[in-house]
Amino acid sequence: MRNLIIGSGITGLTIGKVLTNKKIGFKILESQSEIGGRLQTSLISGHFVDVGFQVLLRKYPALKLFPEINELDFMDMKSGFIIYKNGSFYKILNPLRNILGLIYYNKFPGFSLKDKLLLIKILTLSKPLNKEIKTLEYLEEYGFSKTFINDFFISFFQGVFLDTKLNVPLDYFLFILRLFSYSKVSIPIGGISKITSVILDKIDKNKIILNTEVIKVLENKVLCSDGKEITFDKLICTSHMIEKTFIKKINKDIFKDIKYNGTLCFYYLIKINNIEDRIIYLFPKSNNISSLYFKKIKEGEYLLCISSLNKNCSYLDIENEIFSYFNKIDSIKLLKSFTVNNGLPIMENFYKYKNKSFMKYSDNIFFAGDFLSTPSLNGAIESGINVSEVIS
Repeated sequence: MRNLIIGSGITGLTIGKVLTNKKIGFKILESQSEIGGRLQTSLISGHFVDVGFQVLLRKYPALKLFPEINELDFMDMKSGFIIYKNGSFYKILNPLRNILGLIYYNKFPGFSLKDKLLLIKILTLSKPLNKEIKTLEYLEEYGFSKTFINDFFISFFQGVFLDTKLNVPLDYFLFILRLFSYSKVSIPIGGISKITSVILDKIDKNKIILNTEVIKVLENKVLCSDGKEITFDKLICTSHMIEKTFIKKINKDIFKDIKYNGTLCFYYLIKINNIEDRIIYLFPKSNNISSLYFKKIKEGEYLLCISSLNKNCSYLDIENEIFSYFNKIDSIKLLKSFTVNNGLPIMENFYKYKNKSFMKYSDNIFFAGDFLSTPSLNGAIESGINVSEVIS
């Protein structure tokens, strides 16, 4: 059977892994010179930097397909955050993972006792009866103070969802909130692309054809930019953009309105003293900085990663703001910046599509990816697994 997969991101590679396990033939077409989709890492001046700040929640359910991923070497982030308020920094540790978060590191202005009790309740007991309610509206009705909603929920999770309004389905928000509370949050040593490498090791690399862009999709074959014509029995598209290449006879124009949230990511080399590394810093009143963290290189020297949802800010805007927060900086130098326009899909019409996380577009054409599941690594893998069960 000629199964043709377009795209070698996590969903495409997952499909390849499942079909390999089932000893079913396939080919993967990739328009770029590298695999991995949005999981990309660059080596800049001896430092591995990811294209956009990305972390791995180690208890993602879909990772069960790839137990080898959890065997990678990781830099584990500290479970908590440091928040800048009223000219001071306050450290908060997750009491579910560190007892000091219950005894000492558990306060900042506006974090009331009621907020603390409600946070424990929402993490351990409650399930929403009305899943259609907006996330922010749910948090308000739950009883959290407006200050805590802004300073924690919005300030922390805007960097996760790339959305300052937390406009994600409520059950998905609670799923991610609880994972951040109970799971290790890690970055692979060597960058996020190490995850791709692990998956690639489980499939035949000869089945992946790089630098091959699909320019037209017909009923049973695709035309490529290099002139190749490749026939298929079943076609699995892992990007909604492929629909634009469908001939009129088969094009249903389903995905024309899909949009993405994006981000800017800045990496600096910074010399600074008395700073805490491997923990997220939050700046609720900043219009430029969504979050940042320090990775220690050696004593007094760090790699600083900063995320911004403000597409108009420059590295100088970021740099000046950093100097306003930290007064013990000896030097700071921009290493690299990335603009990620298509960071995460906005989940409006296709969230967990029909509880399947993939779409049967026609008798022999399927779509799969996080845009039909949940906007995450877990969603990308889940979609790949589910569509594989149908096409095989």
